[in-house]
Amino acid sequence: MLVGHLFRHFIFSKRAGALIRRIAFLSIGGITISVTAFLVVLFVMNGMNASIRKRILGLEPHLYVTVPGVQNAMGLETHPVYSRIKEDPTTQAYVYETQDVILRSQDGQFRGAFARGVTRNSLEYFISQLAKLDADKPQNAVGGPPSYVWDPQDVPDEGEVVLGVDLAQSLGVFDGDFITVVSPTGLLLPPGQTPKFERVRVKRVVTTALADVDSQYLYYQRGKALRALDSGDLKKVGIEMWLADESRVANVRDDLMKFTDVQVETWMDRNSALFYALKLEKLTIGVFLGLAGMIAASSILTVLALLLSQKRRDIAVLRTIGLSGQRTVKIFTQIGFLLAGSGVLVGTVIGTGVSLYIQSNPINMWSSHTFYDTTIPSLVDWWLVFGVLIVSSLIAFLGSYIPSRTATEVQPSEALRMK
Repeated sequence: MLVGHLFRHFIFSKRAGALIRRIAFLSIGGITISVTAFLVVLFVMNGMNASIRKRILGLEPHLYVTVPGVQNAMGLETHPVYSRIKEDPTTQAYVYETQDVILRSQDGQFRGAFARGVTRNSLEYFISQLAKLDADKPQNAVGGPPSYVWDPQDVPDEGEVVLGVDLAQSLGVFDGDFITVVSPTGLLLPPGQTPKFERVRVKRVVTTALADVDSQYLYYQRGKALRALDSGDLKKVGIEMWLADESRVANVRDDLMKFTDVQVETWMDRNSALFYALKLEKLTIGVFLGLAGMIAASSILTVLALLLSQKRRDIAVLRTIGLSGQRTVKIFTQIGFLLAGSGVLVGTVIGTGVSLYIQSNPINMWSSHTFYDTTIPSLVDWWLVFGVLIVSSLIAFLGSYIPSRTATEVQPSEALRMK
């Protein structure tokens, strides 16, 4: 009761002084805005990271299995590891081949790319996964749905390929155009020798909303295209696996690693650089927003310093009627804590409320023709909310206790003689 009365009387009453009152309101407002911005920005980044993770999990195989020394699909399909993989009926496993290629358009544009040869079943499964992800997208996004959708009829056939939208735009090609696929080993041939190449038709230009895939990959059916490049030394074969439960990735990897001549790479290994960059970005932004909040909270020191300097006579009266020095420090620490805590609490409520609203109703901001993700998502992490409350409370306590210690220096006899 006493702390609440002194809090209102010393800071927000008319006798408190216009300067203290204004600085107190500014302090609460600054802390509220800082905490709100901190939570909203980090929760939006959580939502974006979760969206990227979901899309990678949906479109990229969970495991890649390779056997060094095996250069063709038949050798891989007869290997014991392939039989071991097929024992689980819930696992989707397909043999694939990849090779680095150079693409040339009819207009003379050149680009490097990764050619990925897969089976028809593998492509159809990939398309079905993409369709599931696209079905979750809001249909009222700015700019409408993507123009370069992929459906089961877009599987390339004899002498046909599928290009990512960014790769196609860099080459200036469209559906139905022809491109020339050249092996990079041709760059090392002596003058006069013709490099290996094949002219193929672009069956479809598609988008997956994964930047690496859309800007670098070319898809074709194994055995139906790029046969002229089959003997290239740059070709690699492997097994791609989609698990029914992605949480089993580590267990399946450890099981397959029992084959001494097998190499296994998970989707997390292949995207470790991306997730590290996202984590570092989130950490950096969080640190700077936290420092901005601490700067705003430092105004509490100013409020308490002014309060203690202007209320020396009131402190002296309290000391005269029996209030101990320790009790005086405690009271002013609680006043500062209430001042900072009110801003932290209001900011936490507003920041969490706004983030929960965005989580339930993602904001459509950009055109789907220009950006991969047209919405601003959010994902509330309650552990972060509790962490903000605990850390903010600790900072508020320390920021209030340090200036409050000067209350013990007030001598009642001297303070009461002052005019």
